[in-house]
Order: sequence, then structure tokens, then C-alpha cells
Amino acid sequence: MPTVQTTYLGDLRTEAVHLQSGTRILTDAPTDNT
Repeated sequence: MPTVQTTYLGDLRTEAVHLQSGTRILTDAPTDNT
């Protein structure tokens, strides 16, 4: 059973959600990753 759902939001940004707690983490790619 998965514990985290990760979604690509576009513009090199992703969102990870811990399914049990609802905690969200947003991440961006490094600025030199274009």
C-alpha cells in the first residue's frame, strides 16, 4: 500500500503528499536544471 503520492505540477515542480497525515512537500528542480 502506498504511503506517499507524488504529482508533477509543471515548471520542474513536484508535490509529495504523505497519505496518512496529509503533510505536503513541494520541491523545485535546481536552477541549473533547465
